[in-house]
Amino acid sequence: MTPDLSIIIVSHKARQWLGQCLGSLRAHPEVPAEVIVVENGSDDGSAELVGEQFPEVTLVCNAQPQGFAANNNTGALASSAPLLLFLNPDTEAPPGSLRAMLEVMARHPECGVFGSRLLDSAGEVERSMGRFPTLTSIAIDRLLQSLPALRPLLERFSQRHFLGYEQERGVDWVTGAALWIRREALDRAGGWDGTTFFMYYEDVDLCYRARQAGYKVLYVPQSKLYHYHNKTPVDPGRRKGWMRQSRSAFMCKHYGPWRGRRCALLLKLFDRLA
Repeated sequence: MTPDLSIIIVSHKARQWLGQCLGSLRAHPEVPAEVIVVENGSDDGSAELVGEQFPEVTLVCNAQPQGFAANNNTGALASSAPLLLFLNPDTEAPPGSLRAMLEVMARHPECGVFGSRLLDSAGEVERSMGRFPTLTSIAIDRLLQSLPALRPLLERFSQRHFLGYEQERGVDWVTGAALWIRREALDRAGGWDGTTFFMYYEDVDLCYRARQAGYKVLYVPQSKLYHYHNKTPVDPGRRKGWMRQSRSAFMCKHYGPWRGRRCALLLKLFDRLA
């Protein structure tokens, strides 16, 4: 029997969090789902954990580490459901969260990509949606971090939205930490771009291409997930470097080389001033 949902988790040296995530997914017997873990060259016993404690999970092991987007494509190829959830290993899905999203997806056939409401360990809302990155949207984002009184007026123009996490709304992009997508939308968008992006902005890029293919992107607060954020051991300086490189790659890809490079240079200057 074909499942309703394929849940794809890319894991790299996140054994403890992966076990916690997979355990939480067992609390959804009402949702016919398959779970696929793409184990990205870890040496912490993650693959053994899946094999021994979660035999119902499909395990795909990479001999060599790959980027996040490339691994998501690997997981998608191993899946079979018409709906997919790309989920980080440092997340938990409390009871009812999966069914809540599936009900919304059924009501919105015009939407191809969906994002859940993400909460951190303290129950605070994570900024997980926004507008496509431009000089304006990034500048407004940084302005509103310093001047929160302006958020009600300007937050809808910010690269990452500050407000509106209690209401269902159309947005430009949702985070890849918990990104739901129809298989037809993923196929028409051309899948994840694992060539241009190693890590970061691959989710924004996928949403951009899905919108170009005619699908809307919807944020859904009814589906609440916990995200413990950046639990994979990556050097902070290296993480920031990937972020800047991927942001520049996104702009060059979608706005043209000249405009993209100009934006990248100005944003690099902003970063130094900050």
